[in-house]
Amino acid sequence: MGIRRRQRAGGVVAWASMPSPPRVNAVVLAGGGAADALARAAGVASKSLVPLAGAPMGAYVASALRASGVVERIVYVGPADARIAAMVDHVVPSGARMVDSLALGFGAAFAGAQGAQRILLVTGDVPWWRAEGVRDFVTDAPAAALVYPVVRAETALAAFPKQRRTFVRLRDGRFTGGNAALLTPEAAVALLPVIDQVFRARKAPWRLAALVGIDVVVGLLTGRVTLERLEARISAILGVSGRVLISDDAGIAADVDKPAQLVTSSTDGPPLAALVGPS
Repeated sequence: MGIRRRQRAGGVVAWASMPSPPRVNAVVLAGGGAADALARAAGVASKSLVPLAGAPMGAYVASALRASGVVERIVYVGPADARIAAMVDHVVPSGARMVDSLALGFGAAFAGAQGAQRILLVTGDVPWWRAEGVRDFVTDAPAAALVYPVVRAETALAAFPKQRRTFVRLRDGRFTGGNAALLTPEAAVALLPVIDQVFRARKAPWRLAALVGIDVVVGLLTGRVTLERLEARISAILGVSGRVLISDDAGIAADVDKPAQLVTSSTDGPPLAALVGPS
């Protein structure tokens, strides 16, 4: 079974016994446009530019990536202010659709791949994901073409008790999905047409069900499907190896979607990390 979780010794990750961490290129998906409800409420061009504790949310993401020690280059896809632009290596305008933005980001990331073998894809609205969390995810990820993190409900609620999250009930427990993924070039190429199919079928539930598989849909509705079965289905759809990583880091799943989450952010969850880079 490919599902993995972080291993700790005495509550501390034993980095000294591990080889040098892998290096990746990061793609920050920070589009969405001013039509996004949160961006509209804040009067900015995209959700990642919404200010939180004096800085745009996207700046916290860029800072965590830069300070992680495992990221070679950062490609930021979407509107960026001067502060964010100075923290990343390349700013790419977002496309008309999410799949277009992904393609632009992947292209820019692999064009300057250098020693990096995989892409770390992350959304620009996870301000609580810290540098050590980025490092943990990249280092702990199994050797698969696609690795996707999930967080147990009890972990997410313990860290962010006031923030409402969507949890999926599986045989293995209740989980919420992370806002990141680790991909090889092969997986990135395979993902794009699948994203396009999902977008085209978004208003046709039965087309989506056919893509995912009726047995998986029934299993999701009844809470009987397992993470291992989801891994197998993802691998079959993409034609590459897909794995799920159960993460102890609630920050990887703590995205900000609604104005109410900005209001509770000052009293809910861990403190935001200090920014690394230009102010």
